Amino acid sequence: MDERNSSMRLAQILGAGGLLPLIFADIGAVQGYGMLAVSLGNIYAAIILGFLGAIHWGLALDRVDHPDQAGPMLLWSVIPALWGFFALWWSPFLATLLLMLGFIAQWLADFRLQRRGISWPRWFFPLRGALTAGILILLGALAAEIWFVLA
Repeated sequence: MDERNSSMRLAQILGAGGLLPLIFADIGAVQGYGMLAVSLGNIYAAIILGFLGAIHWGLALDRVDHPDQAGPMLLWSVIPALWGFFALWWSPFLATLLLMLGFIAQWLADFRLQRRGISWPRWFFPLRGALTAGILILLGALAAEIWFVLA
């Protein structure tokens, strides 16, 4: 296995592993941990949202020859972390929905960069899409558990 495939495989494993806390939150919410599990799932989702914004920070640092591109990337890079932080101030149900909206917005921002031909590995954006879909499904399940089971 060459280095590129090795990096891709490691990213896939780590990305899939990164979904585990939300899986545990979903299970915990209906297995007696209720709103504690929901809150922990939402906090974890907010952290991951901030992590995804940091990708834009890193890309901006690589734009030394294109400072006109770096500014918007730096600006966007902090928005997901702020969005996640402020989402947590609302009720657990609304926070979960706001976090879902944040992940959709982050994916759209990455899609925009993908269309502009940003330099990241070819496997990165499909993996981002799959992980975003996983997070949205798990957060959607968490919202449904709040609405139907815990309310």
